[in-house]
Amino acid sequence: MLEGIHSDARLTSWLVQGRALFLFLHVLGVACFAYIVFRRLVPLLRAERDPRFDRPLARLGKVFKFWLGQWKHPRYKTAGTVHLLIFAGFILLAMRAFTVLIVGVSENFVMPGLSGRAGEIYNTITDYAATIVFLCMVIAVIRRLVFKPARYAVPAKFGKAHTADAIFLLALIAILMVADSLFAAAKAAAQSQQGQPLEVLAVFSLPWILQGVFASTALPTLGRVYFGAYLLHEVTFYFLLCYRPFGIQFHVETSLFNVYFAKLDREILKPVRWGVSEEHLDQVKSFGVKTFEDFTWKHILDFYTCADCGRCSDNCPANAVGRPLSPRFITIKARDYAFQHYPMFGSSGNGKPLIGNIYSED
Repeated sequence: MLEGIHSDARLTSWLVQGRALFLFLHVLGVACFAYIVFRRLVPLLRAERDPRFDRPLARLGKVFKFWLGQWKHPRYKTAGTVHLLIFAGFILLAMRAFTVLIVGVSENFVMPGLSGRAGEIYNTITDYAATIVFLCMVIAVIRRLVFKPARYAVPAKFGKAHTADAIFLLALIAILMVADSLFAAAKAAAQSQQGQPLEVLAVFSLPWILQGVFASTALPTLGRVYFGAYLLHEVTFYFLLCYRPFGIQFHVETSLFNVYFAKLDREILKPVRWGVSEEHLDQVKSFGVKTFEDFTWKHILDFYTCADCGRCSDNCPANAVGRPLSPRFITIKARDYAFQHYPMFGSSGNGKPLIGNIYSED
């Protein structure tokens, strides 16, 4: 169908034929993500209370410093630098990703403030951002498979590593960057052939390289690439969005909230039970954590936000001397428990007792 498009047709008309499909994918993707988030909230709603809604300005300051500013990542130079580049790339690409998604159902859409010269500057920056994120994915995969830090290791007593899940998620992000670059490259190559005002791509960026590959490609073929790249971008975007809450990249969605609700007064210990005074402690049926629901909702949010990087255990004195305590695996086992016993479909089961099954007595 794309072969009949004349050289003077608007490039965006290549997407019109798939508008109904793209709209369906939008609705399906958003609905699936909303349902998954709702199911992931169920354990938090059943957990112990923990008042964390005080001092909003101080909490926002933490968000700007530790979430947006990524203050702690330079402590591990290699991994920290890669993560900083990935995070910066995601922040820069956020508007571009949403613009691309909306273009499928409204072909002339331009994000407010990004028309004219401002849009050209933003596109140049995001061309480089997509390229850097793609290269960081390659580096991260090599690091996971070849130059694996000791802190990534999983002793047999703690189960299996989540390496396959990590590689799969990194590959999905790389595919998303390639799809975005293919979309931009096919558009620029077609503009060049049609004699339209050319959307200049950033030199030596991934879209710029792909544009050179498509320089002599026939216009009908460019139409298929343009359409296919858009479809690949949309499917990958929503699949990644809905898959992350099942694995070690759930922190992409939860980290902002986790930082906002972080403990502000770290020198003050949490009481045995919120709302229980000292004179009523003898009425408390159990102390500490006996069942999964004895964790507070913030504990469970911590479990969801774990990136399985091993930094906590790497800095834990008890873990360093070989004691059974490992902050990393306490967290991972709790998160796996939540995923298993609070499934996406059906009612939650009582599951196994934590002590003696999920965690050892020690």
